[in-house]
Amino acid sequence: MSEDEINLDDEVVVGFLIQREAENGDLSFWNPETKWTDDPNEAMLYEDEDVAEDTADKLQAEDESVEITVAVVIEDDEEDDEDEDEA
Repeated sequence: MSEDEINLDDEVVVGFLIQREAENGDLSFWNPETKWTDDPNEAMLYEDEDVAEDTADKLQAEDESVEITVAVVIEDDEEDDEDEDEA
């Protein structure tokens, strides 16, 4: 594993987001009620990775002009952020 990769053994996975990357690199996120949104906070957070993967596969089949993937969402450890701000 390279240093750039996230070590999920030390992180708490809270769920999975489906994201779509446009040709220009812009990301949007899936919400079944509102479709694609630019705000990841408005996207559906899937608890089951298999359900997220299946949904992403179906969305990808509908639109092959963009890349649709599942992103892991890890718990935000605010204490680490505060420590970094103090440094």
